[in-house]
Amino acid sequence: MDQNQIINLIDKYLEGLASAEEEELLIRFFDSFKAEEVKDHVTLMGMKEELEQKMLSRLMFSVQQTPAPIPTKIHPLSFWKYVAASVAVIALAGALYFNFKGSTRLPATAAVRETVLKPGSNKALLRLGDGSVIELNNASNGVLAMQGNTAVKKTKDGQLIYEANRRNMGLKNTQNTITTPKGGQYQLTLPDGTRVWLNAGSSLTFPTVFDASERKVTLKGEAYFEVAKVYTPVAKGTVRMPFFVQTGESQVEVLGTHFNVMAYPDAVTQETTLLEGSVMVKHGAQEQKIVPGQQATIMNHSQAAIKVKKVNMEAIMAWKEGLFLFDDSDIDEAMQQIGRWYNAEIVYRGPKPDTEFTGVLPRSSDLKQVLGLLELTRGVQFSVEGNQIIVQRK
Repeated sequence: MDQNQIINLIDKYLEGLASAEEEELLIRFFDSFKAEEVKDHVTLMGMKEELEQKMLSRLMFSVQQTPAPIPTKIHPLSFWKYVAASVAVIALAGALYFNFKGSTRLPATAAVRETVLKPGSNKALLRLGDGSVIELNNASNGVLAMQGNTAVKKTKDGQLIYEANRRNMGLKNTQNTITTPKGGQYQLTLPDGTRVWLNAGSSLTFPTVFDASERKVTLKGEAYFEVAKVYTPVAKGTVRMPFFVQTGESQVEVLGTHFNVMAYPDAVTQETTLLEGSVMVKHGAQEQKIVPGQQATIMNHSQAAIKVKKVNMEAIMAWKEGLFLFDDSDIDEAMQQIGRWYNAEIVYRGPKPDTEFTGVLPRSSDLKQVLGLLELTRGVQFSVEGNQIIVQRK
């Protein structure tokens, strides 16, 4: 099959429109990868990384329109940038990249074939300073409200923008809160020009105008920040105005940078991951500065030391790019992401599966496809009952 045939076939399968013959054709395409695994005895030798490289090399060759040399080494997670131009190809790559240790079919079991749980979308509630609430996904484009001298606007592409009028700043400042439900996400621009991407099940509280000395917001959940550089006058010139993110008992101090904060109240840890610039993470009396590529981890409700480590930045930022990207993720980590995005309750029946996942697929995927791909790994199976995803050992 050439590239267009592969993409068209996967599109039809993901939309539930593929015929039995077309599904069988797709299965045979997957089986070709399984055949290579058996032939080389890679799994028997425990050489998981080598198998992944061969799968990815074969996939790259399959989707290229013209022959080209196959790289001898493809970084497993950087590879997804190459295929990101096609959602369908990403879905295929995710299926191939998951550990092939069981059936090579794309399972959509009867238990998960029909479900009311849908992928998340852009939706959020905005609480204004007077207590009134605007449902942003149903609001019209344009100016939604005036908060003092700040206009609250919804753009045609579904973003929220705060435009502060710098003249006549004597009007009273107020606090606004934007909240995304499970199964929702939203993007906004704060009054200082800072851009924020809010993940599912999160909330951000912020002033409608920042004061002249500091900028401070409060986060519950997960958000990615691109902080605007703002300067404030001092006796000998100007200094960059700090930006603070308050997360429960902890605080992130920022000086113009790109970073991600995950601070869900029900999570075991809070995680601050730096992409660009520098931040200072504060927890109680502790302070820890991190550099790009590092993550600071704090145990919730604990005064344990702040831990710093290097992390896979692609995996951390996948949600912002519309992807699930699992990098040896355990069952809890994977199911927390899925539960928040599909607004589902995760229920474990019996012993918890001792399973790790490595793979990538679009967050726009139907739940049955996500669970089906996860079932390709050994030792786990799923069923859906109402808004519950039931997880069991296989």
